Amino acid sequence: MAVNDKWLQAQYSVLGAALIDSSLVPKVMAETSAQDYSSSCQTVYTAMRKLFLAGSVVDPVTVAHIIPEHRQFLLELMEITPTTANTDHYIKLCREQARIVAIRDIANQLLAADGSDQMRKLLEEASGLMVDRPSAKIVTMSDALNSFMDRHTQAVKYLTWPIRELDDRIYAELGDLIILGGYPSTGKSAFALQCAWHWARDYKVGFFSLETSDRKLFDRQMASIAKIGMDDIKRNTIDQAGWDKVAVMSTDIVTRNLELIPAAGMSPADVRALTMQRGYQIIFVDYLQLLQGTGENRTAQVTSISIALHTLAQSLGVTVVALSQLARQGQQGGRPDMSALRESGQIEQDADVVMILSLEKKDDRAGNRVLDISKNKEGTCPNVLLAFDGQHQTFTKAQNPGATLSKYIAAGKKARRIKAPAPDPCLPGQFEILDDGFQLPF
Repeated sequence: MAVNDKWLQAQYSVLGAALIDSSLVPKVMAETSAQDYSSSCQTVYTAMRKLFLAGSVVDPVTVAHIIPEHRQFLLELMEITPTTANTDHYIKLCREQARIVAIRDIANQLLAADGSDQMRKLLEEASGLMVDRPSAKIVTMSDALNSFMDRHTQAVKYLTWPIRELDDRIYAELGDLIILGGYPSTGKSAFALQCAWHWARDYKVGFFSLETSDRKLFDRQMASIAKIGMDDIKRNTIDQAGWDKVAVMSTDIVTRNLELIPAAGMSPADVRALTMQRGYQIIFVDYLQLLQGTGENRTAQVTSISIALHTLAQSLGVTVVALSQLARQGQQGGRPDMSALRESGQIEQDADVVMILSLEKKDDRAGNRVLDISKNKEGTCPNVLLAFDGQHQTFTKAQNPGATLSKYIAAGKKARRIKAPAPDPCLPGQFEILDDGFQLPF
């Protein structure tokens, strides 16, 4: 690894400051790693870290005891360090220069690469290096109280939903990971596109589709936006009234801040890189299991994908809506829940919100859907009965409960008559009061 003068000087200054003032050692250990140093400096850092983790005193004498052959070098480090007052600047410069050198090394390896797989791995590694490691954030109770007072005396803005009834149930915001699960043909993509269109009024939205072409996605969107039947769109039999609707909607369509990305073969690193490049504030991944993960088996691969999407959301402050297939065995008896998420429990663990979309009647694909809010860190866990207009690829709240939910309505009325105490809406067997005045058990 080539070492430039700026990096070398920064390494000397960081280590010299820690040797001069032992109170700086915890800071240096927390904010730098062995990869931030080269050659003899890396040897010194490793020795200091060994002492630090053992709970021993870290000073020139103890370090020299571990690496006696570097005794003279330790003295030189302290001698050339001008001051310990600028340690924060030295650390920042050291990490930055280490990253630059590592990326240049990857660039040289790319020039010599002889296969696309090798190049992809190198590009993913470079993409990871472009994001600086976050330093530890320490919040005192005084800081937390001041922040609380500032935040809660201002107007709060959460993501609104195309189904208004969800607005008071799901307090989602930028930086959240939202999972939308369902079996094939339940309408996951249609619901996701409806949300993407809705949010693209106020945010820049990217829709990464790993199984459907951008042309087919936009056909579905036009059915929803312009209210043109999917049959007419698929058969190219749009009449003049339909084209008039397209003309009326054209200004809104071209100004909506939504981009469709055919993403077949992409990895989470590819999604992250494009999200940063295009400046997306909200992204959709349709669907999670089709991303290229790393690991020896399928469970490990899906786990790595889930962790990568969660990290993307947290580190970039981008809302990630990832669609997920459900395991087939989850179709046996009753509606599916989070346990049916395919191939990894990590998905359930990482998500801030998990929504499961299923048919109200198992074999009625033209009938109503049930949207179960199975996990909701910042709100209640209700279910909402939705009507799906397949011709126009649009979801709305169902006006009347279907047969499958009628027994729940009766149970809700009975619970109201006996004046049951208000329960925790997220616990199985309890009741949630819906807008229509009924109570449904979960």
